[in-house]
Amino acid sequence: MTRKLSLPLISLGRPERAASAAAKPTVDAVRERLGGRASSEPGVGELVLLTTAAGKALPGVVLFRRGAVVDVWIDAPEATVSVRDTITGAHPGRSVVHRGLVRRARPSDLAPLRAPSPESLVAVAADARVFAALSEGERIRFQDGGDLAEGMLVEKCRFGGLVQRDDGVIVGVGFRRLWPAQTEGAPRN
Repeated sequence: MTRKLSLPLISLGRPERAASAAAKPTVDAVRERLGGRASSEPGVGELVLLTTAAGKALPGVVLFRRGAVVDVWIDAPEATVSVRDTITGAHPGRSVVHRGLVRRARPSDLAPLRAPSPESLVAVAADARVFAALSEGERIRFQDGGDLAEGMLVEKCRFGGLVQRDDGVIVGVGFRRLWPAQTEGAPRN
């Protein structure tokens, strides 16, 4: 049995999302959008083959594992235009944009991925492993809009975390946009 879950999305110039984003969400609402507070068991970032109830085998990445519950990121290709396509002048339908979908599965629905992994999944797996290594209370770097900022990871959720910026504001950040803080003396990239 699998269950589709939606990851939080950001507004990319879409008026309907911008209107809903104008009202500041509560910490509880952000926590819920990030999958709820949770700590995962080992195995986050593993590349797996998810077999659906219909018998379809989908390559994916383990994002969360606790007992009989496993959340797996799968790529869902869409023929849509991304912001980058708009900037570079690409035409609709000529590029495929991958959007991540999360499916809830049982461990028995998963097998290790033996085939070569798509680059998009390898990148998600690396991000998931970095996120899994972070701890609540740890100083972290995160993407805040287009800039990198630092703050403290207040709470880990299934698909991201609640981060307290240096100005005291709490923001929700997806797992792909969280990294350990830069150590003293290390070169900045």
